[in-house]
Amino acid sequence: MGEKEVNRAFIGDVGDDVFLSNSIFGERYCTELREIDKHEIIVKICEILGPNPSNLHLAEEVFETMKFEITRYIIHHEYCRCNSIRSQLLLWLDSRINPDNAKKLSNFMKKYLK
Repeated sequence: MGEKEVNRAFIGDVGDDVFLSNSIFGERYCTELREIDKHEIIVKICEILGPNPSNLHLAEEVFETMKFEITRYIIHHEYCRCNSIRSQLLLWLDSRINPDNAKKLSNFMKKYLK
């Protein structure tokens, strides 16, 4: 009952875009699913690093450090070879990978393109 109200997904003639924020599941469930997926990836990284218990923490650090670079690699070199993607996604990924560059670009656009 105390769960935040979320928009429900509408299935119709809306094109191919999918917005997970319009999921039929509530925010609490989406957060839990995200954490489950993250944990499974961290466990796989930990398996590669070896059975030492301290490797779990290292695996978490590897995941957090590399997740956007790996995403960009997959999108650019595996997905994009056969599919198109929105430039908005590429700009968002770049802002996650290089936040200082994103701030510089934003400041430049505000200053010169107003």
